[in-house]
Amino acid sequence: MEEESTLILLNNTFSALNSREAQQLQVKPIGSKWVYKTKHNPDGSTQYKAPLVIKGYKHTDFREAYGPVAKLTTFRYLISLIRRYEWSVDHLDVVTAFLNPEIDHDDISITLPEEWRDGSNAPKIVIRLRKALYGLKQAPQLWHHNINTFLLSVGFTQSSANPNLYLCSDSILILLYVDDISKSYPEAATKAAIEVKAKPTG
Repeated sequence: MEEESTLILLNNTFSALNSREAQQLQVKPIGSKWVYKTKHNPDGSTQYKAPLVIKGYKHTDFREAYGPVAKLTTFRYLISLIRRYEWSVDHLDVVTAFLNPEIDHDDISITLPEEWRDGSNAPKIVIRLRKALYGLKQAPQLWHHNINTFLLSVGFTQSSANPNLYLCSDSILILLYVDDISKSYPEAATKAAIEVKAKPTG
């Protein structure tokens, strides 16, 4: 929980509202809470997480929430390529993915949970969101727009068959499924990419 709080603050996820600004809000602030999770990793280790989550069932003021996901047929096709040509595959996990994109309008406010106030009897802290949080209805769509813009800027192109499949001239394939990223590539592609990066310029 402490680590999550630090990441939220470092990422400028929200800005605090004073009591007068909080009283002038046109829409009632949405509540939030800590969600405690236990994640079992493939290596047998256990990881404990506590993301701050908006109470999404109370979030009604949003425009569009759809975030595209990869097609199952595309995933199966990639698996067959990896198996046939003995490609390498990496699974990438973006840390606090939904905290990266900026929200699409400035009138979303929430109240922070009591644990943020150390359990004191202080008044509720009302904040205005600047970045997306888990539970926000449009968070998946905002994240997809964010990662899509980045991948296109570094030379990837979207497949006409599946927009969530990205192709690179170095034979690197990236498949997106919300905040999970699968990267497939032949060994030669990795060597070529390393050589290009290591080549001196000028």
